[in-house]
Amino acid sequence: MGTDAADALAARPEQPKSSFFRRFVALAMPFWSVEEGWRRRVLVVLLLVLTVMQVGIPVALNIWNEQLFNSLEARRMDDFVYLMGILALVIAANVAITTTHLRVKRRLQVEWRKWLTYRVFREWMSGGRQYLLNFVPGDHDNPDGRIAEDIRISTESAIDLAHSLTYALLLLVSFTQILWTLSGPVLKTFGGLEIPLPGHLVFLAIAYSGIGAMVAWTLGKPLIRAADRRQTDEANFRFGLVHARENAMAIALLHGETGERRHFRSLFRCVIRAWDRQTWALTRLMFFSSSWSVLSMAFPFLVAAPRYIAGLITLGVLMRTAQAFGQMTAALSWPIDNLAGVAAWRASVERVLRLSEGVDVVARRIAAGGHDGIRVDVSGEPELSFHEVEIADSNGATQIARFNTSIAVGERVLITGDPGAAVKMFKVVARLWPWGHGRVSLPSGGKIFFMPHRPYLPIGPLRTAVVFPQVPQPEEDDALKAALLRVGLQDFVGRLDDEEDWEETLSAGEQQRLGFARLLLHKPDWIFIQEATDGLDRDTERRMMEMLLAAYPKAAIITISHRSSMVQYHARRLTLMRVNGFAVVEDCLLP
Repeated sequence: MGTDAADALAARPEQPKSSFFRRFVALAMPFWSVEEGWRRRVLVVLLLVLTVMQVGIPVALNIWNEQLFNSLEARRMDDFVYLMGILALVIAANVAITTTHLRVKRRLQVEWRKWLTYRVFREWMSGGRQYLLNFVPGDHDNPDGRIAEDIRISTESAIDLAHSLTYALLLLVSFTQILWTLSGPVLKTFGGLEIPLPGHLVFLAIAYSGIGAMVAWTLGKPLIRAADRRQTDEANFRFGLVHARENAMAIALLHGETGERRHFRSLFRCVIRAWDRQTWALTRLMFFSSSWSVLSMAFPFLVAAPRYIAGLITLGVLMRTAQAFGQMTAALSWPIDNLAGVAAWRASVERVLRLSEGVDVVARRIAAGGHDGIRVDVSGEPELSFHEVEIADSNGATQIARFNTSIAVGERVLITGDPGAAVKMFKVVARLWPWGHGRVSLPSGGKIFFMPHRPYLPIGPLRTAVVFPQVPQPEEDDALKAALLRVGLQDFVGRLDDEEDWEETLSAGEQQRLGFARLLLHKPDWIFIQEATDGLDRDTERRMMEMLLAAYPKAAIITISHRSSMVQYHARRLTLMRVNGFAVVEDCLLP
């Protein structure tokens, strides 16, 4: 019953055994090793150097701060004026470092986003995978949103977070050494013995930040799930709006606006629920972080003040110690400060990974040769052959019973009967339907052209829509105009450079005639027509078919149609008779 192929594809993809970061590295890190990877590595080194220089600014200000308050305490005007000059130099250096760092970082972000975007949509929009992905179980819906938005967040936030983490680590190393020195030995009496405790403020800062990080992590874990859910629901809402826009005329003709509004409200309610879940998660985290941030501003002075009051340090040392303590706890608080950002970044990365892994399932189990199911290859024979072919649906249920047939060059075959099963035959030939059994041998050396029910018309100049998927060439304009005239679209000959949404501009009949014009330009040897004349009146259908037969007298023409008027243009008929829930192929010659 064709279940092997269905099981091979419909089986849920294996859960990745590797960790999240390993999966992310496998997807995104080849950016650093492919062509021009050396230039990107230079940018990373430059970014790291600039980050080190950024850390040098607060270190310099920490030293400057001590000198300033000592001069204020001693009321030395000369030192004060000198320190103002030093401050001006520090400000100028900070401006130069920060602006250069921004430009380098943004260049790296856009380069990484461009590379990953090109990689993902090249893998997705290849070999029919964008269509077959719809039949693979898993969370990989709305690929447009994942490519346009989630890749942007994945790459930009990765560099932002990596930079802020590197900055925090360098800040931690620098100010740990400073705070250790400024802490001085503190004597504690244990059993009559005075034991010095060097660097006690360093350990206090670590304990203070550790407590804050643990509490924030506990409160913030639900935020990751909430961010993922919200991004998914937002993408579903956008997709619903886009789908309605693409089918605006059909909705208007059926007066289906009320139902669509109901659907929009349902999708948007999911967005609101996801927003509320994220709000509650943020509220719990904000309740803690807001109080913790206020305490963090005062706590460094509280821990350093006793030594100043005791007369052990100057005012300058007090201010420098408090600043060093604050910088160290700020560096240690990186997990708290960036928890929401990490959650949003991880949610976006997971969405990109699921799309990439879904496409990989398609590539490995379907697009690759030798998969379990219907095997399609090119034979050495000049004919199209079906060998013991059984076509199933994506759940494994038989749609067309096992059959054998072949179509020779120049034959004209009409396929009638079960319309859904007939379309699946075309999809099998196009390698877009692997479910079932058997082998299909494609003719060698023959150019195949498929005419769907409605031709795909990309938004842009009319010439691009006519020659799709080829790229229009100026020297082909005469042939293009002649093709439009032959199919009766003379009103559009002068509009080749007009840019419009041609699916909205052209009527159904005009779109089908444009499909025949496209066929004339491609000059195929094998023509597959899927109900491509049902939008035409009988007279126009006759003219299109007579033109086609005259233009390609030696081409094989295989047509799916349920119009009796199409019989006269074919010499053979394959009828798909529905028996016991599936179709049986009946082959006969036409009079």
